[in-house]
Amino acid sequence: MSKNIEIWQDNVLTTARYEMTEAEKNLLYMVVASVRKDDPPTKMYQVSVKEMAEVTGQAELKFETYKQATRKLMSRVFETTLTNGDVLQASFIASALYRKGTGIIQIELSQMVRPFYVDLNTRFTKMQLVAAISLNSTYAKRIYELLCMYKNMKDKTFRRGLTELKTMLWIIDPKTGRDSYTNWTRFEKAVLEVAAKEINGHTDITFNYKPIYGDRPGRGRKPVVEVEFEVFYQAKPEPAQLSSLHERLVKQFRLRPDQADTVLATHSVEVITRQLYDIQTKAADGKVKNVGSYTAKVFGLETKGKEK
Repeated sequence: MSKNIEIWQDNVLTTARYEMTEAEKNLLYMVVASVRKDDPPTKMYQVSVKEMAEVTGQAELKFETYKQATRKLMSRVFETTLTNGDVLQASFIASALYRKGTGIIQIELSQMVRPFYVDLNTRFTKMQLVAAISLNSTYAKRIYELLCMYKNMKDKTFRRGLTELKTMLWIIDPKTGRDSYTNWTRFEKAVLEVAAKEINGHTDITFNYKPIYGDRPGRGRKPVVEVEFEVFYQAKPEPAQLSSLHERLVKQFRLRPDQADTVLATHSVEVITRQLYDIQTKAADGKVKNVGSYTAKVFGLETKGKEK
């Protein structure tokens, strides 16, 4: 799979309220990457389980995992307010067909959701496919989508009400009002800190956040009412720069070509360059026995051997 594949979706879907597992989200990402504007409405999109395993870095992905995921996707309902004020409730996919002996899943998008992936004008979110799939936390995936809305804007600082953010992430159930993380500290640790750890340095963007406190009469700690995000985005580097960096990863730092592809797809040039400098320094000091294995470990790649 090319490391430069991008996903496009309407901002309506980015900010919609819905619950989804990692497997469900990854399946949908793979489908969306294949959608073209001139596709017939009933087109079945193919997802390769083998290709999915390569992208996620997992040795094996079982059909049963995805059978459960597609089953849930057909029953999941997302809710969003359209630009004209209408409230839309719809499912993401209409059907899934598992082709026996092929490792291929054919997925049909629901007719109500399909326009949000093909009829795009100025209200769209653009993401890197490999980066989005590589994020392990479902919360990190949704927050990455939200941040990508702002990465090409002049003002990359924005705020979201805490209740609105929790509802979007399905931390607050819109039906029951139940809040899984009523305590700000728990919410920050389980959601925002995890998202920052996965997104920063492993995708095409990095971000900072800070709580915005509201007023509270009398004494006591003020409640957090909003979260302010600041997005930093490094535009796509020139092909010659990527080619040079790829060659350096393979020849100097002993990665396989496919490992170098993964590093370039999931890390910014700035992060890669900084990490390589650190690795080179440690190797020169004799602190690294196996440069290739250590480099793979630094970038979160699977390794067979152990290094110091």
